[in-house]
Amino acid sequence: MIWHFDHRANSVRVNLGNIHNPYLSEPVSDAQHADPGFLPQTQYWVPASDVESVIPRGIGWVLGFRDITNPTNERTMVAAAIPRSACGNTLPILMPDGVETAAYRENAWLLAACLNSFALDFVARQKVQGQHLNWFVVEQLPVIAPADYDRLFGTKTARDLIRDHVLRLTYTAHDMAPFARDLGYDGPPFVWDEEDRRHLRARLDALYFHLYGLTKEDAEYILDTFPIVRKEDEAAFGRYRTRDLILAYMNALSAGDAETKVAV
Repeated sequence: MIWHFDHRANSVRVNLGNIHNPYLSEPVSDAQHADPGFLPQTQYWVPASDVESVIPRGIGWVLGFRDITNPTNERTMVAAAIPRSACGNTLPILMPDGVETAAYRENAWLLAACLNSFALDFVARQKVQGQHLNWFVVEQLPVIAPADYDRLFGTKTARDLIRDHVLRLTYTAHDMAPFARDLGYDGPPFVWDEEDRRHLRARLDALYFHLYGLTKEDAEYILDTFPIVRKEDEAAFGRYRTRDLILAYMNALSAGDAETKVAV
């Protein structure tokens, strides 16, 4: 039901006339995404006490990732912050044993950005052998160390830039208000805008290529290993626009510009 930075990517359509598969996944439309009050339909409900036994009361959201995957899919690692709720086994949540509530709220959003980067996804695709992103694979993935987020790009640290972008990408519905408050934002949800989201994600990917110490040539090679992303871009724009945007933002960040919206 999730996609990158989107806890409302899919809903459940109930068709009891289908005795073999009465609950089907149904993509959430742009109009539904634009409604900050829209909530996807779920298949199951569980007692709140069961949730509290896993997620401490002081945490209003958690980070989860899609277990069902494949190295030949459009993307292999898909993560999102979701509201405090119950999750099935195919949406594992990253909740360390003995978690400190404050530390989790202050840092888990950084991990969301890292997991959703093309740079990390490239590594994940080399490790996944079947249709599951197993825990032992996730534990091996090379995430960026907390101290590395102090790196400056112009007048902004990587941490500040990521906080702004992850907030705008994630806080599109009222049920993610606890997430926004933890990131220091007390305003309304951000308007769902596909073009704006494309630019925000491209700048994040460019930033992570820099944080991983990769060159533009490295980034171009990695992006060319995602053929479905290329195919969808070429169908929509006539070219591999995702790659072009990311490479352009890498140039901008190299020049210390973390503000300009590139024209690509």
